[in-house]
Amino acid sequence: MRRRRIAGLAAALALGAAISSGQDAASGLDDRWQVTAFGGGWNALTHPYIYRSPGFTSVVAFGNAPAYGLAVGRDVSSVLGLELAWTRTSPAEQFVGSPPTPIRTVTINQIELDGLFYLRRGTFQPYAVFGMGGSNTGQSFGGTNLTIAVGLGVKAFLDRHFAVRADVRVESTYGNEGTPGAPAFCDSGGGCYFYRSSWYWSLPVTAGLTYAF
Repeated sequence: MRRRRIAGLAAALALGAAISSGQDAASGLDDRWQVTAFGGGWNALTHPYIYRSPGFTSVVAFGNAPAYGLAVGRDVSSVLGLELAWTRTSPAEQFVGSPPTPIRTVTINQIELDGLFYLRRGTFQPYAVFGMGGSNTGQSFGGTNLTIAVGLGVKAFLDRHFAVRADVRVESTYGNEGTPGAPAFCDSGGGCYFYRSSWYWSLPVTAGLTYAF
């Protein structure tokens, strides 16, 4: 009798596990952790600054530059994944002209929490992205500013663990910090940088390799 009860309990547990597994598969939920290494290009869309010094004024922009980074996250439902992403790029800061006049190279480190809203599950997974975070250029060059990102992407799984991935995003960074009308920062030569508007825009385009475990 005891053996029958044990066998019955084991069968019930196995049936429950099978049902749970079947429900997860049917819902498209993949609750494994996913790590993505990516690279691509960071493209400036607007000119963020006006530079003013005695006897000289010019619009200042960032040039386009390579970008790379790392993202770690997991799916929390069949339609939503969350990930924390770090991106690094080093565009040239330059006076706008023909040709542009380089000033210096600025390193931008961006940390962002992104939501991936899946449009389809399976081997091929297109998704929309919405994220928020901060872009840091160092305390001597404006500090850390709020950044909001929207975009589209896709993952294509090659097997159970590996996928290739591509993302196109439009990012907007809030630059109107501090006292209105005050400079964002000043250089050692007596010139100061003022934000031209409250937000400036960029377009990162990246591709990478994802490992799920």
